[in-house]
Amino acid sequence: MKKNRSKLILTLLSIYILLQFCWWGYLLVHANYQKTFMIIGEGFVFLSILIFGIWRLNQSIEKEIHLHQRQTNFLLSVSHELKTPLASVQLVLQTILKRPFDSDQLRSFAEQALTENKKSQELIETMLNASGIEQSALNAQIEMELPLAFLDSIKPYFPNTESCQFHWQLDTHESFLCDRGMLTLILKNLFDNSIKYGATDIHVHCHSVKKDFLIEVHDNGVGIDEKDQPMIFEKFYRSGDEKIRERSGTGLGLYIAKEMAKLQHGNLSFKPLEKGSCFIISLPHVK
Repeated sequence: MKKNRSKLILTLLSIYILLQFCWWGYLLVHANYQKTFMIIGEGFVFLSILIFGIWRLNQSIEKEIHLHQRQTNFLLSVSHELKTPLASVQLVLQTILKRPFDSDQLRSFAEQALTENKKSQELIETMLNASGIEQSALNAQIEMELPLAFLDSIKPYFPNTESCQFHWQLDTHESFLCDRGMLTLILKNLFDNSIKYGATDIHVHCHSVKKDFLIEVHDNGVGIDEKDQPMIFEKFYRSGDEKIRERSGTGLGLYIAKEMAKLQHGNLSFKPLEKGSCFIISLPHVK
């Protein structure tokens, strides 16, 4: 509704301005025949600038509307993501209070409550990271890392499961610069996305290209539609595909990952595949 209203107002104003321009141009030409070509030339330049300005204004309105829609979707998603674990924890506590349970049952309830609480903590951490990036309050602690030592440190956090297998490949031993915590969080975001979108195999390939240390993460999940690929690193962006939207998410994961890579003087990029997705983290080698 707001989009149509803004478009209508801009269209009406543009038509009015163009009609006024043509009318005053007509009057000037008839008032001074000797300067007809000068008036037409200057009018053409002014008209070109005017049309360009209207086009840019239209683009800005479109961008603001899309951003507002994404923010609305984000708020709805966050509300749902927070409400679900809180309701689950409340249900567990109410169940415990109803009657006595043995130690194994209480342990099971406690583990369920901790799992739901962890989801809330991760969501809050995501929002804090996004806010820190937005306000330039997030700083990277850059240190030298050895590829083998780094992989050995993170592998325990990403174990193989029945539903998803990790495959690690290391083709370089050149040290590189990074913030280990940020780099681990970037990989976690990429792995979580892969699993969320149906990946059963995730390949992590570390190698060197010229001055950069590269970590390629590719999977066999559903992949990313071609029309969505240019926007995947934008804040709040989520695919318009309803099958994708059915899965939980805030639209901040890849945005945070990209910005954290930049904070480490590196980059995060996407490479299209026929099946699945491939993300490439590039970080500088130690000079």
